[in-house]
Amino acid sequence: MKVLLHAIFVTILLLSPSLAWAQNEQKEQKAAKEQPATGILLTLLTDNEIQIQNAEPGMQLEVYSIVGVRLISVTLDSSDKIIRTNLPKGYYIFKIGNIVRKVIIK
Repeated sequence: MKVLLHAIFVTILLLSPSLAWAQNEQKEQKAAKEQPATGILLTLLTDNEIQIQNAEPGMQLEVYSIVGVRLISVTLDSSDKIIRTNLPKGYYIFKIGNIVRKVIIK
């Protein structure tokens, strides 16, 4: 009886990591399916120029400081646009639609 219980316990321990791995993989696949694939490209050309490509006209570009204060809000009037800013050196958060990126200006 002890040997049978020991064998069951060892089997459960051996299968637990693989079950957790399979569950995590399923969650990641589900999250990837739920997030729409967007072709929006955000490129920092120079310290004062941001290029946005493949965005839908009417979308908002928002720039936040690292503490969450909104510094810039621009409505895009075309799918490809270059925006000039006067941001000092530092860390910023850029948001277009559901895309969020951390940007470092040196």
